[in-house]
Amino acid sequence: MPSLVQPLAKIRLQSNGAFQLDECIHAVMFSPDGNRLAAADASGRVALWDLESLRWISGDRKHQGAVLAGEWHPGGKILVTAGKDGVGRVWDIDSGEERAVIPVGDGKGWVEHLAWESGGERLAITAGKTLRVLKWSETDGCTVEWETSDHKTSVSDLCWRKGYPGQIFTSCFGGATLWQVGVDSPVHTFPYEGVLQSLSISSNGQYLAAGSLDGSVHLWDILTERNWQIGGYPYNVRHVIFDPYEESLWMAAGPNLVTWFAQKFEGSSGLLLNRHLGWIQAIAFHPRQRVVVTVGEDGLLCLWELGQEKPRVSQQLRLSVGLSCAAWSPTDVSLVVGGNDGTVALFGMKNVEET
Repeated sequence: MPSLVQPLAKIRLQSNGAFQLDECIHAVMFSPDGNRLAAADASGRVALWDLESLRWISGDRKHQGAVLAGEWHPGGKILVTAGKDGVGRVWDIDSGEERAVIPVGDGKGWVEHLAWESGGERLAITAGKTLRVLKWSETDGCTVEWETSDHKTSVSDLCWRKGYPGQIFTSCFGGATLWQVGVDSPVHTFPYEGVLQSLSISSNGQYLAAGSLDGSVHLWDILTERNWQIGGYPYNVRHVIFDPYEESLWMAAGPNLVTWFAQKFEGSSGLLLNRHLGWIQAIAFHPRQRVVVTVGEDGLLCLWELGQEKPRVSQQLRLSVGLSCAAWSPTDVSLVVGGNDGTVALFGMKNVEET
């Protein structure tokens, strides 16, 4: 479990510079050591910067179509991105050069989701109905270990089950599925009469949450097989995320941000956090403090502290174009935000009483 710090009294954001790409930023990602920053945009460009020197490493290589997903290897050795050109691409972090191309399925569908297992030994990647799992080694790179196309419709999301090696959840129309790598039949199915579009697993591996197109969140207790639904929202639930401290579940549906506390899932309406006026585009937890960032198409960036009804920081950024994504540095209090106009902006989070 992450090491907690004392609750913040007053915090503010300090601008630490910005970079510019051509089109809407689809993903921003700090490397595990915090020394590299990657950003990918709607044109397919993947750009890398060295943050210690603010040096541009590479930005000429690109997908043939928009980038839809990206994630650093947990050891920081490589970056993998995926997109509309039907492949995953493996990038060298020092040179920015492409090291390998990963085809998925028939190579014609969009590659929309990818995720590293926590130890970095496996990479899961999807295209259409196909889930492919690859093994990673420094000598051999990514090699196919297992795949399945046994989904009713295109895979809408995936997440690894921490603490259970080789177990991975996927979602699509009709519910969620738990797979064991190397086994063709599902370990368990979680039926749902509708379209699930976002997944999150609690850090202890007990609860699975799924956001749906019908404006609800469905939860399953994997250990007891109990399940319940939290509904009544006017928009589809695009984001669901458990906090790393196993205390709460957060969801975003349109401009609505709601949190529920774990001991009150059943029979609880949750805590509605009102601030955004446009659709929330990203939610991200700080790696060491009880702080959550949200960014929206309204150009608003909000910092929330767990258990508080009002944001600690509410800052308008680029109202005319909106914000698209956000991520925290794993090693310090740096925050990166992507904009619909191609801007990649860096911020530092400061405790006012310390400055």
